[in-house]
Amino acid sequence: MKKNILLLLISTGMVLAICEVAIRWVLPQINDHDVMFQFDEALGWEFIPNKKGSIVYDGGINHTIQINQEGYRDTSFEDKTNDTKIMVLGDSFVSNISVEDDEVFTHLIENQLENTSVYNLGVNGYGQVQEYLVLKEWIPKIQPDVIVVMVYLRNDFTDNMSESSWLYPRPAVVFDTDIPVRIIPPSKEYKTKEKLPFYYRSHLYRLVKNSITAIKSKNEKDANASYAPPEVHTCRNPLTEETLTMYETMQRLLIEMDAYGKSVNTPVIFALAPSMVQIEDDLWSQVEEYDPSVNYKKDMPNATLYAFAKANQLQLIDLMPALQEADRNGTKMYNRQEQHWTAAGNQVVADVLSEYLQQYMMRVKDSL
Repeated sequence: MKKNILLLLISTGMVLAICEVAIRWVLPQINDHDVMFQFDEALGWEFIPNKKGSIVYDGGINHTIQINQEGYRDTSFEDKTNDTKIMVLGDSFVSNISVEDDEVFTHLIENQLENTSVYNLGVNGYGQVQEYLVLKEWIPKIQPDVIVVMVYLRNDFTDNMSESSWLYPRPAVVFDTDIPVRIIPPSKEYKTKEKLPFYYRSHLYRLVKNSITAIKSKNEKDANASYAPPEVHTCRNPLTEETLTMYETMQRLLIEMDAYGKSVNTPVIFALAPSMVQIEDDLWSQVEEYDPSVNYKKDMPNATLYAFAKANQLQLIDLMPALQEADRNGTKMYNRQEQHWTAAGNQVVADVLSEYLQQYMMRVKDSL
């Protein structure tokens, strides 16, 4: 009897071990995303310098990323020695951790533009409040010829509001009459994640857990008809008072970034990054069906910010037309599960920005 039990335990252990190895190889489950960041007293959070981690998402995303010594997803800034310098700010649509290093649009631009170094200063979860702080910190260090600020037209609106939290608390912005912009540091009171039990490092365990969670989430979503995608608010025409406040906060931050750039003779270009819902027609139809009595405009954020930029002499480029055209021609621009640009999407963005930057720098050169 004891022998049979021992054999059963051994065989069960061997089967589990084989399953663990197979899942690690074929269908890895552990994503290091959340442990790539640490608290920062000014910015709320930052990438951990020199940190390496595995990025795993549904849809075939499985690779390792390396953070440089400066704390960004890029090669070492010390190795960038080309004459022209471009600094790119933004959130996860700039860090682009869901694609390989050589597929990120900043890397592609660096290869497309002659004698040009592109500095990727994107950090997941950042809004324009944090990007404004990063801009002020890194302009004197890099002394760029031009700055590109990527504005994500989905959660950047809420990310600029103090009530919006991420892995860590975020700084807040206050506009006073005496001081154009005042940044309130993030709260130091945040809940540290508890150390997970050892079995959380098992891909087999995580596969079972993730599968159960996915089933529960689907059932909850099906039962919760009140769920509203952000576009229900940001693309509503006319905007509600609450959403209008978010727009105005973003617009004032864009003005401040542009003004600071001008004060140090560094032009700032704002690039509008549309959401996946704005690009993919079948997803947009879900927004229109949310409340048939409301008028939703797919390009409401784009048109509003473009008009604001024109009125305030801000340089702005909208990436939506190029991404939309490529998607309608059958090339997937976004990963459906992870919701960021695919390698093909990064290529389209790189092509559009490279052409724009090249023409811009030629105009600047001709004006001298």
